[in-house]
Amino acid sequence: MSIAPISLYPCLFFESQAEQAARFYTSIFPNSSIDTINHFTDTGHDFQKHLIGSVMSVAFTLNGMTWLALNSKPKDIPMNESVSFQIICEGQEDVDYFWGKLTEAGDDGAEIDESKQICGWVKDRFGVHWQVVPKLVEEVMTSGNAERMQKTMKAVMEMKKIVVKDIVDALEGTA
Repeated sequence: MSIAPISLYPCLFFESQAEQAARFYTSIFPNSSIDTINHFTDTGHDFQKHLIGSVMSVAFTLNGMTWLALNSKPKDIPMNESVSFQIICEGQEDVDYFWGKLTEAGDDGAEIDESKQICGWVKDRFGVHWQVVPKLVEEVMTSGNAERMQKTMKAVMEMKKIVVKDIVDALEGTA
């Protein structure tokens, strides 16, 4: 059987912050843009309960990858850690940049849940979960070298934001 090429991209559900989230993310990642913004009409208004004319969805690009933010999320379906997005960073400078941006509180006073900051994980002000991972960690964890993987995991488990120097020290036995 032959399957035609398909598009595959994440769709993030929000109650009403789709545009704000898309603008936040496109301000952080290179090669990013807001592509289209669609608004609610009277079609489905009885079901959706959003104001006619308010933002329904935002198609956007992050680092060349298509995403969709959708204002349709029922309040009883929270985002959680079962889905996260990995940002593979070249080095510590990139880790610091993405960590800093994703942990910024919003102008609306949205707080960052620091209890979710462990092992390179960040829960941003919109509730989306990210893993800010140095390339070194990804390379070790996919190398198949059990000893190096164990040393790396032991070091990472003690961190919030991953520190490349501490990973190198753990791998070299100087930690």
